[in-house]
Amino acid sequence: MKAIVVGAGGTSRELLRRLGERWDITLIDTDEERLALAAQLRAVDTLTGDGSSRLVLKRAGLETADALIAASNDDDANLEAVSHAMELGVMRILAIAADPERLSDYRDLDITAFSPDSLVARNIEVQLEPRRVASTTFADGKAEAIEFVISPDSPVRGKALRELHSESWVVAAVLREGQLIVPHGYTRLEARDRVTVVGSAQDYATIVHVFTSGESRFPLNYGKNVLVALETLDDIAGPFNEAMSLVRNSEAETLVVVHRDPASTRDDSLIERINQVTEAAHEAAEGVEVEYRPVNGPASQGLFEVPQSESIGVVVVPAPAGGELTGRIRVARTLNSLREIDRPVLFSRNTQPYASIVAPARRTPAGEAAGRAAIDIASTTGASLVGVAVVPPSFVSGAGAIEDARRAAAWLREEAAVQGIAVRRKIRQGNPIRVLEELGNAGSLVVLPFPDARSTVFRPTIAEHVLRKSRVSTLLVPQRD
Repeated sequence: MKAIVVGAGGTSRELLRRLGERWDITLIDTDEERLALAAQLRAVDTLTGDGSSRLVLKRAGLETADALIAASNDDDANLEAVSHAMELGVMRILAIAADPERLSDYRDLDITAFSPDSLVARNIEVQLEPRRVASTTFADGKAEAIEFVISPDSPVRGKALRELHSESWVVAAVLREGQLIVPHGYTRLEARDRVTVVGSAQDYATIVHVFTSGESRFPLNYGKNVLVALETLDDIAGPFNEAMSLVRNSEAETLVVVHRDPASTRDDSLIERINQVTEAAHEAAEGVEVEYRPVNGPASQGLFEVPQSESIGVVVVPAPAGGELTGRIRVARTLNSLREIDRPVLFSRNTQPYASIVAPARRTPAGEAAGRAAIDIASTTGASLVGVAVVPPSFVSGAGAIEDARRAAAWLREEAAVQGIAVRRKIRQGNPIRVLEELGNAGSLVVLPFPDARSTVFRPTIAEHVLRKSRVSTLLVPQRD
């Protein structure tokens, strides 16, 4: 993520020490010596100039910035800088009032501003780093207590404290669903826990990295294996091929293949076809661990039976086809039946390897589940990620819709940055179906929330429309704690 800091004084230099590596920082000041001093602390881009100048801010990249911190010793310059940032819709704008009596000038603009008498760098850091809730020093500054929120992609999620070895810090408290837990070595950390860590101030950066870094987990939140059904030889080049690619490029362990049991029929020609398909799958599955599950009926029947007894993280099926009415009927029936599985479903159009992934920027539980899946897949495949926030026309959505869309896009960028993924933000006003169809077809994979209501032919959901009209593979992700 990109941050622009106006002013290279002492507070800005302290902020540079504390911000995480995910931040790409451009520092602006008129004093080259102060810029050089700040650049010794970490890798930053420096720009000599007036931080209140629209031209200088443009050269610094304000149009694509995620945050601006106005920290010069001139309040008029700071206020001008934050005004330019507001005009361009920068999501995080913070300031330091050079004169504490002018704090009201910033607050009149609805800008979070701090007095230079406060612990400014720490307060700004907490505002910029959403996985950090609070931080304070004690023991004459030699120790620090930091509160974190454990995210779903945190590497410490699911681990017992005894597995997190450290001689310089301890987990002092865990707040889980409003209940305080005094932890011990066997306490396991869960997503959304608020964890208080006490440790040496010298190890601050290490503590922050341990508790705020992220790692790809998809599809492990749902299960460890990928499931696909084989009916015909055409499935080898389609769903089976894409399922193998998903196993290779995710945290999944095994490809589970369901097929009709040859012993369940006396039709010699059918037995021969079944054997041909399984032999072809065996030959194609180079480098992927494959396990076969014969079922008594059609192979598709196994898509519902196997997840009941095995750890399945993704189900891969052919994308439905058909005309306007038949396509609607087919999609509605498919989604209604697959809803029972309660797993992510990849509707394969064989568009792997994924070069570009399109995902929603929505701050709803379902939208966040889809967004996190898209981030994880982008991390393991090396694909680019496009975050799409669609705003209906103003007469439908209201005045705050664009601001909500910007905040949702900012959340997706922040979460992706933890895994080193850059998100191209697309905020569009119009019909969400057309926008997602247009942007999705320009990519390789569309990731959307699984519809939370039963599908109907005459009132299809956005996901149904996109699934039917898309030319690329589509992953539908159910909400899961």
